[in-house]
Amino acid sequence: MKIRIKTPIWTGDIDSKSDWLQSTGIIGSLRWWTEAILRGKDKFACDPVGDERCPKENNEMQYCSACLIFGATGIRRVFRLEISGGEKLFDGGAINIKPDDRKRGWYLGSGLKGEIDLNIIPLDKDFDENLVLVPLAIAAKWGGIGSKTQHGYGVVELADKVGLRFENFQDALDKILKRERLQKLTIIERNDINDALPNIKEMFFAKVQFEVQNNDWWKKVDGIKPTSNDPRIKKWITTGSVPISPAIKNWLRFGKQIKTKNGKLLHVSPFSEVSNSTTSNWLFGESKDDKKSASKINVSCAYRINNTTWEFRIWGWIPERENPEGFDRNNFLNKLKQTLNGNGTITIPWTSLLGNHTKNHKLKVWREFNSPRDTVKTNESDINNYLQSLLEEKGGN
Repeated sequence: MKIRIKTPIWTGDIDSKSDWLQSTGIIGSLRWWTEAILRGKDKFACDPVGDERCPKENNEMQYCSACLIFGATGIRRVFRLEISGGEKLFDGGAINIKPDDRKRGWYLGSGLKGEIDLNIIPLDKDFDENLVLVPLAIAAKWGGIGSKTQHGYGVVELADKVGLRFENFQDALDKILKRERLQKLTIIERNDINDALPNIKEMFFAKVQFEVQNNDWWKKVDGIKPTSNDPRIKKWITTGSVPISPAIKNWLRFGKQIKTKNGKLLHVSPFSEVSNSTTSNWLFGESKDDKKSASKINVSCAYRINNTTWEFRIWGWIPERENPEGFDRNNFLNKLKQTLNGNGTITIPWTSLLGNHTKNHKLKVWREFNSPRDTVKTNESDINNYLQSLLEEKGGN
């Protein structure tokens, strides 16, 4: 299968660079998406880097369904990926994209551009390629693959148009979990509770489109303006993508100014629920001292749809439980969708963020399981139907 890279992809290497394609980065990303889908199907999927990772020993060796696909200590993966292709985007260090009024910026490294050739090789007679293709397709159509998706990397497109059915993924999973097969391996399926781990039932996917008035519109993007003559950013633009993620994320996190009682000016989120630093760090990620946390919200680079229309994605996982005190998940998602749609109480300053050579910014589609906010089918409570609609990219073409 051939995969087209729409925004630079980051797979990482031993030096924390992404100069060449690393299959482990792709496999790790595929596992993350597979785990989210399995949890949405009420299957337990462990955190493979957590203390409770598989195997679990309780008289018998227990493995979760994700580990039965991707392997763990004592059990091998049921497939192998051969991956080639991709070209280094630029030489030199990372570009510092620093939006106005920020002391620190976002450091964006080269990443990879071009196309990837992916070959799936079975290592088990019960393996079915749908176990890989279905999560890959959902990630490609609505999110991203590889690392640093929160910084805009990883939007890809499957060049081979394959008519995938979610029921085939379910059938393939049933084969892997067959009682007879597990008995031969002298293991049993692990069934625990999926607490505070990514679940596709708790994820949202939004696509926003806008029109541009000329080919140099990107030079006015907040944070890019000072680097517009940098050869590295010029090479980035030739790929048909623009790193707008710092501008959008900066506004989401710091786009409102308030004065404290002692007159100090603070930059907080325009959304009242994330005005305090604890909630803001929880939502948008933190990297300070020994504290590190991944962002719950990802903003992609902008990528070209046609000569005048561009698109970017905002997607993420907002859990329904174990949230910071005072955070209202439903209210936050309502406000975010209304704001992107241009009919909320919060107005996005598009001209300041993307420049005055862009116009007609609009929310094209919002997907969310069993939600009145979903723009394709509201309150779709059948997870199989919902996942099939994601595979068909309904509302997102």
